[in-house]
Order: sequence, then structure tokens, then C-alpha cells
Amino acid sequence: MAMLDTRGIGAVTLLKRTFKEFGNDDMSTYASALAYRGLFSMFPFLLFLIALLGFLDLQNFFDWLRMQAALALPPMAMEQINPVIDQLQEQKAGLLSFGIVVALWTASVGFRSLMNAMNRAYDVEEGRPSWKLILLSLAYTVGTAVLLLLSAGLMIVGPQVMEWLASQVGLKDVVVLLWTWLRWPVIVLMLMLVVALLYYVAPDVKQEFRFITPGSVLAVLVWILASIAFGIYVQNFADYNATYGSIGAIIVLLLYLYISSAVLLFGAELNAVIEHASVEGKDPGEKVPNA
Repeated sequence: MAMLDTRGIGAVTLLKRTFKEFGNDDMSTYASALAYRGLFSMFPFLLFLIALLGFLDLQNFFDWLRMQAALALPPMAMEQINPVIDQLQEQKAGLLSFGIVVALWTASVGFRSLMNAMNRAYDVEEGRPSWKLILLSLAYTVGTAVLLLLSAGLMIVGPQVMEWLASQVGLKDVVVLLWTWLRWPVIVLMLMLVVALLYYVAPDVKQEFRFITPGSVLAVLVWILASIAFGIYVQNFADYNATYGSIGAIIVLLLYLYISSAVLLFGAELNAVIEHASVEGKDPGEKVPNA
């Protein structure tokens, strides 16, 4: 597939180069910073997302949010998320207040940190004006919220509509079974879109938008596998409460965010390695080809 073209680099060579660049660019430090930013931004972003939900009056979204978070996060991390969702659910929906705007701003700070890390992967200096960086970070934060709401609509409204349609022609059981399997590819596609947009707008380089890239495919697949493996490890082998006491859940969440950040940055490094190795691509430090 052209979308997964590695420009003639073998898989083993590509992974070796990517690991080398990952270390040379000190991406583990960037992943640590992003994990902290993510933890700092998570609850303000959740507050902003639920404030937007007030306009749509989708009460079932809270149950969906718990379900999706439980699929992605370890159980101990959910101990920190559930009380926040409960408190926010009790608040009445209304206009976005000044506090929500501040929360949106705080959540967008994490994306600006991602921009710096992506620039490091492509070996370029940030040259965009501050106002553009702020607008991009705010737009991506809002866009992520919209994608989550769209996913909620597919998971909540979609099955109800299809069950009603199927009941009219006597195919209810078939459609319900079909949707049970189809909803997971939908979630993966939404995740792929979020990652593709991130890899497109975050680095200060000129490039075409591609929904599927080798880096995004690797990042999404490894993130899913890492989430499953980490959840199994926490449930069966690690006792963070015994080690860290009441802050055990925070430690788990921070570690999970670090793993997620590292996977995301590794995918960006892989795309950058392919770009720099291509004859028609950009050399390290170039923002446009043959600059």
C-alpha cells in the first residue's frame, strides 16, 4: 500500500534507525513532560468536554464515557476518573463560563508541548508565530472533544436507530450482532484520525495530510496492545496501593500517560525517519523539500 510506503527501507533497518533517533532526540524526557502535562490537563479537558455536552443533553454520554475510559485505562486509574465524572454529572448544563474557557486553555497547553516534541523529531526549530500556535492548540483541543462526542453518538444513538430499523424487517438480532463487532473498528478509525491530525499539524514542516502513515498505524496498534498489557499487569502483578498508598491510582495514571506519550512520539520519529530517507522528502532540519 502506498500509504504504508517506507521508501524502500526494510522493517528491521527502519526500526533500528527509529530507536536510534528516539534516543538521540531524548524523546523519553519529552514523554515524561507530556505525561505530566497530560495529567495536569486531563481534568480541565474533561470539564470542558462535559460542559459542551450540556448543549446536547446526552445524559447517556456519561455511561459511555465511563465505558470507553475503562477500556483504555487501568482499573486503578479509573478510581480517579469516576469521582470527577460523578461530580460533573450533577452540575446543570449551561453556557460555557469563564472557568470552562480557562479549562480549555489549560488543556490546550498539553498540545503545545506536543508541538515542541514533534519539532524535535523532525529536527526543526519552531517558527510559527505565538498566535498561530495558540489557535492550533485550541482548535485541536476542540476538535478532539468533537470527535469524542461523535463517537458517543455512534455508540449511543447508532445502536438504538439500527435496532429500530432492524425490528421493522425482522433482522434485529443480526444487526445488533453486526454492530457489536463493527463498533470497535469505528473506535480505531476515530483514534487513527486523531493521530493523523496530530502528526499533520503539530510539527512545523510542510507536508500533505495522510489519514494512514506507517507511524500512525504503528502508534495506534502498539498503544492498543500496550494498554491491554498494562491493564493485565496492574490487575494481576502490581500492587501500587501497597507501595504508594492513597496516591497509587495517580502513579498508575501517570505511568500509563508516559507509555502513551512514548508510543505517540515513537510513531512521529518513524515518520520522520522515512521522510528524511526519501529522495523527494525533506532533509533533517528542512521544513519544505529542497529548502
